[in-house]
Amino acid sequence: MELITNIVIHCSDSTWGCAREIEKWHKAKGWATIGYSFVIMNGIILPNFNIPALDGSIECGRFLDEDNTIEDNEIGAHTLGYNNKSVGICLIGKEKFSPSQFLSLRELLQNLMARWGIKKENVIGHYETESGKAQGKTCPNFDIAVFRNSLWA
Repeated sequence: MELITNIVIHCSDSTWGCAREIEKWHKAKGWATIGYSFVIMNGIILPNFNIPALDGSIECGRFLDEDNTIEDNEIGAHTLGYNNKSVGICLIGKEKFSPSQFLSLRELLQNLMARWGIKKENVIGHYETESGKAQGKTCPNFDIAVFRNSLWA
C-alpha cells in the first residue's frame, strides 16, 4: 500500500473512445482491466457514433476507493514506475482536445488534489516520467507545464 503522490495525464491516441472501449483495448494486451482510473470523453464513442452532449464527461475506469493510498486491487496500468503511487487520467483524443475536456480535467484535478493533498507540481504528463521519456512518449500531446500552471496551488 502506497500513498498517492502523483496524477499522470494521458491521451488515448485515438480520435474516439470511452472507458468501455479502452478496457477492451487493454484486455487485448493481456491486462486485467482498463489501466486508467478516469477517462474524459470527447463525445465520439465509436468512429461513427458521436454524442456531443458527452463531450467532457468523466468516466470511472479502474477501481479506486476514497482514501489516499493505492492498494493492490487499485494499482493501475498506465505508467511504468508510477502505477503503485499514482492515479492515471486519460483524455480521449490524439492531438486535439475540446474546451469541455480541459474544463473537466481541471475540475477533476482540483478535486483530487484537494482530497489527497497532491501538489500541482505532482500532476504530470506521461511524457514527463522516466519511462515516458525512455519510450519517446509525447502523451498527453499538449503542454502539461502550461496546464499545470493554471491549477490552483
